[in-house]
Amino acid sequence: MGELIDALKADYTGSVNKNGYFDTYRKNIFKGEMDPSFQEMFDEGSGGELHSKAEAVHSSSMLSYNFFHWIDDSHPFEWDGVKYTKVLFEVKMKTIKGSPAPANMDVLLIDKGKKHLLFIESKFTEYTVTREFNFKRRSYERRDKWYNKDIDWNEIVKYVPDKKYKYKEGVKQLITHLFGIHSQFTEVICDTFTKNGIDNFKSVDLKFITLIFKPSKEKYTEEYNAYMDYKKLFEDFVGKIKKTNGLKVLPEWVSYSEIWEEMKKQGQMPEGLEYYLDERYMRFA
Repeated sequence: MGELIDALKADYTGSVNKNGYFDTYRKNIFKGEMDPSFQEMFDEGSGGELHSKAEAVHSSSMLSYNFFHWIDDSHPFEWDGVKYTKVLFEVKMKTIKGSPAPANMDVLLIDKGKKHLLFIESKFTEYTVTREFNFKRRSYERRDKWYNKDIDWNEIVKYVPDKKYKYKEGVKQLITHLFGIHSQFTEVICDTFTKNGIDNFKSVDLKFITLIFKPSKEKYTEEYNAYMDYKKLFEDFVGKIKKTNGLKVLPEWVSYSEIWEEMKKQGQMPEGLEYYLDERYMRFA
């Protein structure tokens, strides 16, 4: 399954290798330059993102960067009734005690009053590949490792995706992100929040969305079917965990197409970005 990736590569023949990678992430972003503060965020994330995965023509992290990097006090983005004025990338949050691997949130949007946080997990083509539910259940099931004990995490951890679904790793990531977000309610663990003036999660409104690129059904049938398959898996998972005691935020499903329509309508994007995003991504959606 690679028609969508082949289409994404087509305009960059000679600039990307056979696997669809540029020789630098700069060729994968709007205007080819990234603010040093954003570079630092990505460099502090896991996996050396800018010098590996970010170079892929189908990079989900650069998709989200290109979509959200422009947001600031002068150029807010309104979503679901909230105007967001600050954007952060690769936000690290601890999940369980003793684990060296944090949950890395692709994007975090913050409003001017610092009363609303929008966590965003970005997906581009990941759901087209079969990936197993590789989850360290024994560690996550141990109550002594939980930061937030107000939640019956075992009700969430015990979920196992049906074999019929393809992208099972997506659920594993949702679970670790939920652990990471909810750990902030018990003690301030992530320096990112304190540096940005957020030290009390109990007074903040939270939203967590899985932001998915929805391929054109007519042009990329297999990819579209994979998108719908993952959506069904997502809905099954959320349906199973939504009544879990103590859970304060649930993941929501949003497509890039929905975000795109709102961004165009609001007219806050810098000059040239709308054309760039349309040519680079949305004509395939």
